[in-house]
Amino acid sequence: MRMIKISKDIKETEARPRTRIKSVLEAFENIVELAKDSNLDDKFFDNASAYIRYASRKLALSPMQTVLLALFVDRSEDNRILISEIASYAGCRTTKILRLSSEIDVLENKHYLRASRSRDRLSYRVPRAVLNALKENRSYVYTTEPVSDLQSFFDRFNDLMGEMNNNETTYEALLQQTGEYFSEIKDSYFARTLKKLVLDDEDRLLFIYMAHLFVENNDDRIGFGDLDNLYDDNKIPGWCKNELRGHTSELFDSNLIENVNEEGMARSDCFKLTEYAKSDVLSELKINIKAKSRESLIKFDSFPEKKLIYNPSEKSQITELASILSADRFCEIQSRLRNAGMRTGFCSLFYGSPGTGKTETVYQIARATGRDILRVDVDKIKSCWVGESEQNMKKLFDRYRNICKDSALAPILLFNEADAILGVRMEGATRAVDKMENSIQNIILQEMESLEGIMIATTNLTGNLDKAFERRFLYKVQFSRPTVEARSQIWQAMLPSLTENDAKALASQFDLSGGEIENITRKYTVNAILSGQDGIDLQSIIEICRNERISDSVKAKIGFRI
Repeated sequence: MRMIKISKDIKETEARPRTRIKSVLEAFENIVELAKDSNLDDKFFDNASAYIRYASRKLALSPMQTVLLALFVDRSEDNRILISEIASYAGCRTTKILRLSSEIDVLENKHYLRASRSRDRLSYRVPRAVLNALKENRSYVYTTEPVSDLQSFFDRFNDLMGEMNNNETTYEALLQQTGEYFSEIKDSYFARTLKKLVLDDEDRLLFIYMAHLFVENNDDRIGFGDLDNLYDDNKIPGWCKNELRGHTSELFDSNLIENVNEEGMARSDCFKLTEYAKSDVLSELKINIKAKSRESLIKFDSFPEKKLIYNPSEKSQITELASILSADRFCEIQSRLRNAGMRTGFCSLFYGSPGTGKTETVYQIARATGRDILRVDVDKIKSCWVGESEQNMKKLFDRYRNICKDSALAPILLFNEADAILGVRMEGATRAVDKMENSIQNIILQEMESLEGIMIATTNLTGNLDKAFERRFLYKVQFSRPTVEARSQIWQAMLPSLTENDAKALASQFDLSGGEIENITRKYTVNAILSGQDGIDLQSIIEICRNERISDSVKAKIGFRI
């Protein structure tokens, strides 16, 4: 056999005068030089025997493996070394090098070489770590640190994805290796949580890959193009794409991923980790979820200071509530409620006609108490996907709880214009949309029971408030349309150059809300700027009032403050 003859030739040369060789790289240099156009025949092995013997002993490789490695190292600047290039240099047919594939496989298994197996061709590269070892005149021993925690797990997975991107491993190998790493952290919270969800191996790998994209790149917009990289030939399988597009993947049911929401619409081709996955499943990574969660907060100092004018009954209630929500007093009240075995959360309802200052009052309370606002747009919570609206609502309260844990002052959870979720629940609902509405309301009612922060809902409802909500709102403040006296003060606050008599006249003649008066003064100011007019033109203001005025009716009150 060829190998026996090579060994015999090397043994026979041992009696010859020894060539003093100082390093493996020196031996490789001579091997490569002698191999050129040699056809790797017996004469080549005879001439290069001393160099082959030195390097093969040093690296614990066979003579042929040593020769092949020397030829690959000589081309190590190229990350796509082809078999045909090795054959061309050695002056032999490509098939001859292909017959030595088992020897090359040994080099790959020992990590002296890394192979890239794309659809087009097979190529190799020499890892930098191998070159460093050879420079130090030592054999390369591939070692890995043990996967001891979730961070090292994702570090190792990142390495695997590097190999996957270079076509140096396959999907099946990635699946197997990830499973082995996963078993090494079986006692971690991450592994135990995923095990409870009973995901199959492929779904688990898909989630790990999505989590990898989030951990490494803070990627909250994962498209099918990104997912292609996980699979062989950079192409996501049809079954996987269909499950994701059709919202039937177990990852949705397990609340691990969700669709990216743009302008109130769920993108069926874009995905991201849920807040639950980020803050709970990946909690061992100690990612700065606090910063990510707080991105949606409106800072209290972003609200310009405004002087709001209330009717007497509203003013006393707002003043009292603002006082309670001040930092020192709120902590004291919560502590006493907790000691008394009572709920510590403060849920308040601001209701009344449009333009009466409900939302602006929340902003001014936030400004006065130094509390940021997490504003909820109900339309963005709702989704066309079955069950996702309910999940979105749960995730909202989960996010609010996480923010409260990481905040010195609990922010205000503001459900603005919450008419759609505070109405009377449908009895015996049969339509899917009615069932969804009821489910969302039940979730909110449950969350209000356990809330430890501050929730304020604003609504224009006047008689359709569900009794279950009415019981759970500790403060219920009705914002009535302003009285004549209040309207007069609003007019003068908006237009300081308006005389007291003119302000009273406008207030008496037009039953407008504060929002409507603000709108009118803005229109008047714009017109005055365009016309270059100074001073007050009462008739012009009256004309704008007539165009603005919608209704003089007094709406029925709901609720009361307790």
